[in-house]
Amino acid sequence: MPSPTIAAFPRNGCIRANIATGAELTKEGRNSGLVGSAGLWLLALEIWETARMPHVAVGDGIELYYELYDFTPPWKAGPPPVVFVHGLGGDRRMWLFQIPVFSARYPTVVVDLRGHGLSTRPTRDFTVADMARDLLRLSRVLGIERAHWIGLSMGGVVAQQLALDFPLVVASLVLADTFASLPPPAREMAQVALERMEQQSMAEIARERITAAFSDNVDPAMREYFIEQVAKNDYASYLRAARATFHFDAGAALSQVQKPTLVVVGEHDRVTPLPLAEDVVRRIAGARLEVIPRAGHIANAENPEAFNRVVLEFLASVA
Repeated sequence: MPSPTIAAFPRNGCIRANIATGAELTKEGRNSGLVGSAGLWLLALEIWETARMPHVAVGDGIELYYELYDFTPPWKAGPPPVVFVHGLGGDRRMWLFQIPVFSARYPTVVVDLRGHGLSTRPTRDFTVADMARDLLRLSRVLGIERAHWIGLSMGGVVAQQLALDFPLVVASLVLADTFASLPPPAREMAQVALERMEQQSMAEIARERITAAFSDNVDPAMREYFIEQVAKNDYASYLRAARATFHFDAGAALSQVQKPTLVVVGEHDRVTPLPLAEDVVRRIAGARLEVIPRAGHIANAENPEAFNRVVLEFLASVA
């Protein structure tokens, strides 16, 4: 497999990574932009070995870690970038199956939200609005005027807040396995879950939450990998992020969002099931809904082929 070459990205001062050939793409992938699953892990891991980006100061003593990949033809005008925003307890690596695919068509940013991954661990409570403001400041530093924001679970909540507070930076939204407002029974369950997490270890939280997140058909090795990664979270930061997420309520304000929006939900999502996705669609004029078959709450990892296909089709439709 050829190694990516890293060079200055003149359009916005970020990083451009170009693959020398398309040999690692399947025949189908070369035609559709989808990377063959056999080479997906290897390609993404090789990219991570070569591309390390700086932290970006976003205020309040917070520095965000990000990575940007751009495999688009350098002789063509660049489309708006895609920014992936991970879920609670995750980090940039949860987009492993998306980076090689999307970066062939769009400059692709993956970021660790505050309290996650390699970003700063806050010493005080914070809100979803704080996380959205972090992303605005990141986009300013990177020279991004508008982006397609793709958020999963907590990341979808943050993306909604970003669109409400800073609509000019949003070209479109993809809201995956997320919610806009929890109905009273679900809100009560969320409060019970928070109280339970306050009595558990990080390892116990990780196993319980990830087991619930995946469908019963998931590869056990993948499930264990995600459990191990979530268990590495800083306990206090995780609880702060959980409180911020569970207390989010877009309410009637979400009707103000006037951006092309795709809502995605896993067929077997038990954490934010189909009715919550349908609620998001009802609140945003013109929003579309796609159900990812054979997937639970982390649909982008459990059925990446279907997830990538519907999202790429959506992005092409709003170009």
